[in-house]
Amino acid sequence: MGLVFAGTSLLANDDLVITARYIETPIVIDGNLDELVWTLVEPATDFVQTDPVQGEPATERTEVRLLYDDDNLYVGVYCFDSAGEQGIVVTDVTRDYASFENDHFALVLDTFDDDRNGFLFGTNPKGAKRDAQTTGDGTSINFDWDGIWHVKATTTEQGWQVEMAIPFKTLRFRAGDNQTWSVNFLRNIRRKNEVTHWALVTRPYRMNRVSLAGTLEGLGGIRQGRNFYLKPYLSTPITRREGDDVDFMPEVGMDAKYGVTPGLTLDLTLNTDFAQVEADLQQINLTRFSLFFPEKRDFFLENSGIFEFANTNRRFGRQVLIPFFSRRIGIEQGRIVPIFGGVRFSGRAGQYTMGILSMQTEEFEATPSTNFSVFRLRRDILRNSDIGGLFVNKKVNGGVFNRTYGTDLNLKFLTYLNIFSYILKTDTTGIDSQELAGAISARWSDPFWDIVGEYLSIEDNFNPEVGFVPRPGIRKTFGEFAVKPRPGESMGWIRQFRPGLTFDYTTDQNNVLQTRVLDGSFTIGMQNGGEIRLGHKSRFERLDLPFAIRPAQEIPVGDYQFADFSVSFFTDRSRPFSGDAGIETGEFFDGEKDSYRFGFQLQPSYHFFAEVGWEHDDVRLPSGDFTNNLVTSRFRYSFNTTTFLNALIQYNSTLKEVSSNIRFNWIYKPLSDLFLVYNERRASTGEVVERALIAKLTYVFDF
Repeated sequence: MGLVFAGTSLLANDDLVITARYIETPIVIDGNLDELVWTLVEPATDFVQTDPVQGEPATERTEVRLLYDDDNLYVGVYCFDSAGEQGIVVTDVTRDYASFENDHFALVLDTFDDDRNGFLFGTNPKGAKRDAQTTGDGTSINFDWDGIWHVKATTTEQGWQVEMAIPFKTLRFRAGDNQTWSVNFLRNIRRKNEVTHWALVTRPYRMNRVSLAGTLEGLGGIRQGRNFYLKPYLSTPITRREGDDVDFMPEVGMDAKYGVTPGLTLDLTLNTDFAQVEADLQQINLTRFSLFFPEKRDFFLENSGIFEFANTNRRFGRQVLIPFFSRRIGIEQGRIVPIFGGVRFSGRAGQYTMGILSMQTEEFEATPSTNFSVFRLRRDILRNSDIGGLFVNKKVNGGVFNRTYGTDLNLKFLTYLNIFSYILKTDTTGIDSQELAGAISARWSDPFWDIVGEYLSIEDNFNPEVGFVPRPGIRKTFGEFAVKPRPGESMGWIRQFRPGLTFDYTTDQNNVLQTRVLDGSFTIGMQNGGEIRLGHKSRFERLDLPFAIRPAQEIPVGDYQFADFSVSFFTDRSRPFSGDAGIETGEFFDGEKDSYRFGFQLQPSYHFFAEVGWEHDDVRLPSGDFTNNLVTSRFRYSFNTTTFLNALIQYNSTLKEVSSNIRFNWIYKPLSDLFLVYNERRASTGEVVERALIAKLTYVFDF
């Protein structure tokens, strides 16, 4: 068989219907589908492949049955496997585990049947939990949302079985006695690297493309209940810094959630604490621009997709402009600023999606008390598009303010065409001109083609202080072109080739060239999930000011033309031992640079995981040579699906220190946790810079 140059055409799935049956006696969630009522329900079956051969029948049989009572939707699943228990792959049982490295089952529920939004629930053969919210018909997915639900799984000689109970009060849906939802089911068979769905999902989309789902009927007389919970916490941090006394400052606080309407939720937080949050992965910066560190704090991550603007948070893996970035709240120049409290009101009402957020930080050292407020509104238009607006306000105690506001348009046409555009303006105390930013972007992505075109303009004084803009004062034209042929049976060990070319042309606001990048690559995707990538990058950089690449070392003003070559690969990560490596070598401004990256992963079972990575830069410049080293080690021991011990240990030669973050987490009931956390920063010479021991207990009162 030769190269495959076209994918299966998109199929309508409206004719796929599954009916849920009402029961009066609750199902016992034990992972054994031994209740007689399961046999009385017609299953959803006949799954089809998305990978490796789109549209072909699944190689293993899957049966899904749905029941419900007054409180819960029950999901019963048979995942048959011709290899029995020996064919099952489980590498991880943590919350929101990496589904593509495990045998995995999931469903998505579009409870408003609007082809835009949904809830995802998934598990593996050991009963781990993976859940998320999705918005924009797959544009955004938020795995940091955690709902209250229950699941058990068991393995048998024929494969594995699952029972789920999803409380209706965990979901959001329209009021009414007769409900029609959209639903889809996914199964990942890891040893074959095969992805299948009940309702066909064409590449490059995933299950959260809810407009491709089938139909769920039969739900009647269901109610959400009061949908109210309180989550108090107690935190007892013991901290000691170099040259300081031991500090013991216990904290108490509370989060609350209330379903105001079937689609709108009110969240409150008081004396917000994030002591349990994992430390950031360190990065070494050899660019002139700010590094991007993602948000990790639970309160800001939940419903974060509602506040995304014109897809700027997820623009093809590049962070060029984010008008609202919640990490600006409560973190000031790397320091934690206490948050007194806040409120969030978010959800859907008819054709509108809205989010209101207001947070108040306390006065801390030289940082005054500050209020951060955000208002986001989107309205559905056409079949699957939307138009919206955003307003962000930062007001510092004393009258200094910064505001960002604008409008965006997100259009989806012809199945694979996405168009995004926006215009933004900032208002800052003391600045009265050159404060606009705007962009238009189009992307065509189907099973064979990836084509992107984008134009962006950011004026010199555009200043979203509650956003992220690494490079203001520019006009950027970006393009990408790639094809994705598949060799089929003629090269059975290769799944896909992807030769591609990207072009980045950046000027200042006077159209004087600042940066030009031409990046060619050739990627080979393996059938087992591994990948090899070859690349060549040619760059032009104009420095109008000296570039301080290190303290007391600068690259002079001037025009620089340089190029480099790169090769990288990673192996099948579902194996007990896997690895990755990358090498980049070539010119660097007026010198040369060699960069190396090596990583090794060990996971003999789902209980234990260890990973060690090393990044090394060897830079040779006329102004002086230097090296950077960054070593990152991760360790995890999973006692079961609710009890975990994690360690993150990092060495950074630039900072000349070793940092450690060790966390024990016991989920003793849904959304209720005990955390024990030890943080330490130690100089490379051995002196302790800072250490802290923190115990934190949360408990959910669910009404």
